[in-house]
Amino acid sequence: MRIKATIEYDGSAFCGWQAQEGLRTIEGELEAALQEITGQNIVVFGSGRTDAGVSAKNQVAHFDFDKELPPTKIAYAMNMYLPPEIRVKKTERVCNDFHARYDVKSKTYCYKMYASSIESPLRDATHLQVWPNLDFDAMIECTKHFVGTHDFKAFCQENPQLSTTVRIITQCEMTKIDDEITITGSGFLHNMVRIICGTILKVGQRKLDKDSIPDIIASRDRARAGQTLPAKGLTLDHVDYE
Repeated sequence: MRIKATIEYDGSAFCGWQAQEGLRTIEGELEAALQEITGQNIVVFGSGRTDAGVSAKNQVAHFDFDKELPPTKIAYAMNMYLPPEIRVKKTERVCNDFHARYDVKSKTYCYKMYASSIESPLRDATHLQVWPNLDFDAMIECTKHFVGTHDFKAFCQENPQLSTTVRIITQCEMTKIDDEITITGSGFLHNMVRIICGTILKVGQRKLDKDSIPDIIASRDRARAGQTLPAKGLTLDHVDYE
C-alpha cells in the first residue's frame, strides 16, 4: 500500500533532505527507520528537497509499505527509530498513483527574522537577526511585485541544466508584527525563497527602492537582487495537493 507521511523536522542538524552517503539527512533517517521496522530497503519520495539547515513544519513524502500494520500506526513505529529532531506527524493510506512530488499543487514557505541589536537566545536558532529601524512599510509594499508568473532567473542559484526559470508565485506577504515573510508558489528554484527574502530585506535596509523589483525581475541579473539569506530562518510550512 502507498503511504503518505506528514513530517516535521528541525533542519539545523542535517545536510538537507536528500540522502547522501556518509552525511546525516532527513531522507536518510526516514529510510533507516523504515528499514528497522520492515527489514527492507524502502525508498522515500519527498515533495521536494529542502537545503541544509532548512526546517519543515509539514513536509510531505510517500513510500510503499507491505507489512501488517495499520496505516495510521506507521507514524508511531517510525518515530521509535527516528532522532528527536524528526517526527512523523501522520501517516495515511493513499491511492497507488499518488506521488508526493509530482502531484504538488503549491508549497508555502515562511522566513522568520527579528530586528534587534542584541541576539535573542530563544529566537536565534530559528530566526535571522537583523538590525533595527528597518523600513517595514516598504518591505510590506514591495512583496506584491513578486506575485504572478515571472522569470525568476535573478532570484536563483545558477543552474545551466534548467529548462526554464519561470515560476508562479500566488502569495508573497510580510507580517510586521512577527517579522515573517510568507511565500506560496507552484514550485521554486534553488535558493529562490531565500534570495527573494534577501531582496525584501535589502528594501527594508533602504539599499533598494521598493518599486525597483519589477526591473530586477526583468533584468534576469542575479547581481541586482539581494543576498541569499541563511537557511536557519526558513521553514517549509505546508504542501498542498489537489
